[in-house]
Amino acid sequence: MQANTVTRVLVWSRWLRLSHWLLTLCAIGLIATGWLMSIDSGLSPLVSDLHYLLGGLLLPALLLRLYLLFFGKGTDLLSDCEPNVHRLLQSWQVIRFYLTLGKAPLPKWYSHNPLWGPIYLILFFVLVLVASSGLLLLNDVIVFGGISMLDLHQVSYIFILTFSILHIPAVFVHDLSGKGGDISGMVNGYRHFELTDVEQHNKTTEQSVSLNSLTKTLKK
Repeated sequence: MQANTVTRVLVWSRWLRLSHWLLTLCAIGLIATGWLMSIDSGLSPLVSDLHYLLGGLLLPALLLRLYLLFFGKGTDLLSDCEPNVHRLLQSWQVIRFYLTLGKAPLPKWYSHNPLWGPIYLILFFVLVLVASSGLLLLNDVIVFGGISMLDLHQVSYIFILTFSILHIPAVFVHDLSGKGGDISGMVNGYRHFELTDVEQHNKTTEQSVSLNSLTKTLKK
């Protein structure tokens, strides 16, 4: 009989979690205040002041995440979001999970979701664009390099809004369907892993995988 053991592993660093939640709160606040400003420019200055305040808080959070992306450790790094053959195969399994409304099994992964990891990299780039265009607009620079900063700011806003609409429900679905404790993991840093006897792996109907094989996909 196969014996399974659940263990908690520290996956997310303190600084990564800090930058994650600061970016999340700032992005949601900026989306809300930006939308209010777009539908009525005559709204209370409190709304625009809050928008600028959140933008000012977004900058250090984004700079911290970019620093970790290149100079952090373990799961902080760019390499943990980069797609490879193994992660691309797992990405398709995640897509199947969505298309079948949760009936298809989710793959096992150690840190970043194999489908969303590369999308995070695109998000960071877009956040750089929205922050840069916002700073230029704040300094009355309407056109830079032949590009309208207002248009760039709005396009970036639409991408971030779309990402948020898709990502937030997906996180809850993964947390409900999986066993990793994704939401609590981004709070306390720990994910849960079910350790199994590798020799008995193919004899069980439940999808399980050894922790060692998961960590092999993590480039440190």
